[in-house]
Amino acid sequence: MNNGEMSDIPTETLAETENYSVWSSVEPDGEKTYHVELGPVTVHFFEEEWAEFMELIREAISDDDVEASDDIEIELDWGSLYFARDEWDEFTKLFAAL
Repeated sequence: MNNGEMSDIPTETLAETENYSVWSSVEPDGEKTYHVELGPVTVHFFEEEWAEFMELIREAISDDDVEASDDIEIELDWGSLYFARDEWDEFTKLFAAL
């Protein structure tokens, strides 16, 4: 697919902070996908994966064992996301807006 075709895919911004954003798109085959932009990295999810990711993030946000000064690591099947505390605070604001 060339860049001209990519621009025809409808997108919708779902939430934004200063450094992060979440948006969705409807692919040419009709499947809805979700995209989390974390600075220079964008993570892509199909709908089933998105539901799983949302649940994982909700659990991490509500984890009472996390100290206010702790850095956060979210482990996924394909890799890990690391957040310094200030980055995590911004990330949780992003997800609160969804």
